[in-house]
Order: sequence, then structure tokens, then C-alpha cells
Amino acid sequence: MTRTDRLLALVEELRAGAPGSSSTRSLARRLKVDERVVERDVEDLREAGVPIKADTAGTGWFLDTVGTLPPVVLSPAEAVALATAVGRDGASPFAHSGRTALLKIISAMSMAESPEDRRLAERIRALILADGAPDVPAAAVVEEAVATRKVVRFAYAGRDGTRTEREVEPVAFVAGARDWHLIGWCRLRDAPRIFRIDRIRQAALLEEVAPPRDYSGATPHVTDLLAAALRVD
Repeated sequence: MTRTDRLLALVEELRAGAPGSSSTRSLARRLKVDERVVERDVEDLREAGVPIKADTAGTGWFLDTVGTLPPVVLSPAEAVALATAVGRDGASPFAHSGRTALLKIISAMSMAESPEDRRLAERIRALILADGAPDVPAAAVVEEAVATRKVVRFAYAGRDGTRTEREVEPVAFVAGARDWHLIGWCRLRDAPRIFRIDRIRQAALLEEVAPPRDYSGATPHVTDLLAAALRVD
């Protein structure tokens, strides 16, 4: 059993036992590995975002099914469609999460009984890991800020290259013709502003949740973008 196969098997063991928990010893016995291997695999999965939690007794692990989707059956053609979408949208602020999800799909396809599906999985893997996808600095932090509505602090490079320190109350992402933008209330300017994601540097999430704001007095350009992003009538 490869490590990828073992990690997938571990998740399936926890999913099968949900909502109950499974001890490290029982998982090691079922997977035929040492308990230390199970503990290391659990920590690696948790760091990757899999919602595995320790039970109240501290003797076992369980999968938080509330925080996950039920199993989804995808055809090879649907997997290719996802790969193409993620591969072409490398500048998206959600690119990292998209690729993580797609790698999970590929891992599952790699275990398929059909040789054609396994070969297809390898072709998809080559597609999404190919060089050339643009890197988006600090995009993961900005993505979380929008999802949690927490204030984000970052350095921002203006058109002339000048950097300023900003604290922004995030509102939404907007996809332009070529770039992604963050819409939010800039505390430095005390007004709504639009930021190009690829100009954001050194982003850090603050603990403060963004307060409600009235955008009715925003400039027409910002208002139009806000209306498009938030579907305001």
C-alpha cells in the first residue's frame, strides 16, 4: 500500500465509523501499520485541512462529517472538466483550495480498477502540476478573510510600485477580464477600495470581524462592482 493509498484508507475508516471515534490502535490494526504511522498520518491530514478531531477522552479520532461533503461520484469526464477549470484559472484567489480538492479527486481516481481511469488520473496530475500557472502572493490569506469576514492587513503595491500598509474589511472578490480583485473598506483611505490580488503582499489575518458598512456613498465605479459582486438590486 502506497502512502497515498494509506491516507485515503485512513479517511475512509474514519468516515465509516462516523459519528463515532476510532482509537489509534484499532486504526493501526486495520491498516496493518505501526501506531506511530497512524498518528503521523492523522497530523498530516489535519494540516492538509481534513476535519479529523480527537474525541473527548483523548483516546481516538473521528471525522467531523458536518464540515465535509458526502461522497461524490464523478465520471472521468467530469474530473477532466474540473482539472481544466482549475488549471486555466491559476490566478484565482481560490486556486490553492481548488488544486487541493482536485488532488484528492486524482488520488481517488488513481485507485480505480480501470486502467484507463488510472492513466487519465496521471494525465490530469501532469496538467495541474505543470509549470506556468501564475503565483498569487498571499491569496490564501485573502481568501480566508473574505470567507470569515475578518479584517486583513497587507502591504499593497500601487501602480507606480509604491507600497502602503493597509487594513481592509473584506467584502467580496470580483473577477475582471484578466485579474482578480478584492473589494473592501480600506481603513487607510477610510473609503471602499478595490485591490488587485496580485499586488497584495505579506497578508495577515486579524482576529477582528469586519463591522457592517454603508456603501451607498461610494463612488459610482465601486458601487457598480459591489452591486455585481453582491447581487444588490
